[in-house]
Amino acid sequence: MQLKHFKSLSLLVIFFTLLFSFLPAESKNNLTIDFSERFRVVSWDNPITLDSSKESGTTFTRNRTSLGFKWDASKNIEFYFKATNEFRIYFNPEKDFNVHEIFIDNLYLKIKNIFKLPVTLTLGRQNIFLGEGFIVLDGSTYDGSRSAYFDAVRADIDLKNGGKLSLFTLFAQRMDEFFPVINSRDQLMNENDIRGYGIYYQGKIKRTGLDLYFLNKETDIRDNESWALKVNTFGGKAILNLRKKLNLTVESAFQKGTLDNRKISSFGGHFHLDLDIRNRTLKKATVGGIYLTGNAPGDEVIRGWPPPFSRWPKWSESYIYTLINEGGVAYWSNISSVYMTFLTKLFKNGSISTTLNLLSAPKIDLSPDFPGGSGCFRGFLLINMFNFSISKTLSGHFLWEYFKPGNFYFNGAESYNWIRFELMYKTKSRRN
Repeated sequence: MQLKHFKSLSLLVIFFTLLFSFLPAESKNNLTIDFSERFRVVSWDNPITLDSSKESGTTFTRNRTSLGFKWDASKNIEFYFKATNEFRIYFNPEKDFNVHEIFIDNLYLKIKNIFKLPVTLTLGRQNIFLGEGFIVLDGSTYDGSRSAYFDAVRADIDLKNGGKLSLFTLFAQRMDEFFPVINSRDQLMNENDIRGYGIYYQGKIKRTGLDLYFLNKETDIRDNESWALKVNTFGGKAILNLRKKLNLTVESAFQKGTLDNRKISSFGGHFHLDLDIRNRTLKKATVGGIYLTGNAPGDEVIRGWPPPFSRWPKWSESYIYTLINEGGVAYWSNISSVYMTFLTKLFKNGSISTTLNLLSAPKIDLSPDFPGGSGCFRGFLLINMFNFSISKTLSGHFLWEYFKPGNFYFNGAESYNWIRFELMYKTKSRRN
């Protein structure tokens, strides 16, 4: 048995020891089985290079299957296990088919009201989604939407004023070397191993929602240097009810730290003003903005915003690929934008969301190859998503994104199209 798998099995023994130590004499023994099947077809021409002559276009399917088991051992004890597989079929360019990996997607023990206190403790492999995902959502950047888990310990404390305080420590691996993987393909999860810890408060002051947080992140940048990146993120989010049906959300954060003995001092923030219209066709209108600092040429201090655990398609499914040649896939940094979104209801079970986005860069990138431009205007991004529901268990969407590059990119940079069709089947059954 490999040492890494011995460690994971040892953790399982600890899990079950804790589980049975907290079980009452008479337990509920309720079992819930959940199953999901997601089918996607994705196609794009040249979002990575903005150059059709480099033939970076592709068309493929993404087929993800998940099977989960939740055991409510008692009123306050929950154990959850989920296994997942995602494989792809490539049509252009053609690639040999493989079933890819079957891996442990979630495996955690949740204990509520621990020691009769208003505390919920979650131990193990789990998904963590804080706020709108601006700082923490995805623990595996390089496997796409296959998974988003962290190996973590999390404590949620319910406060008397109705708020909640979350304390957590988490670990995100370069490759999944903690639990056994069936048919391993050495799937890359992150560029390097990452660890972190933080505290997150959610509450209200009168009618204003308020989130406050602190997050520490450390990343082993190079094999011969331990945890070279060390950055702390301090921030908060406020949701203000300006008037009936009109809400303003503002979130901002500051970062301080070091990278290879260089200081980091950066800022990131976003806002959106949402109006619920609720007439027969137009349901909602949003105006928003994003600002993530960039590096100034020759500055000894790193000013560019390093995304914490938030390298996911928060603002665009396609533009994350254009960022590959700047800092890496979904490396949201040196970006500012203003956008408008309109949500329309076509029929009872279908809607269309349309976003018009003007993207810029706070700092000109002087890289000679990519982006290779002389200005700060990244370009125009159009996003159209049609969502539909066929039944309680079957839903889907069609997504089309179009980007027209500006002078931030090299002369002759070409526009791209990016499309995706999805069907999602979900079902859940409970057995006593």
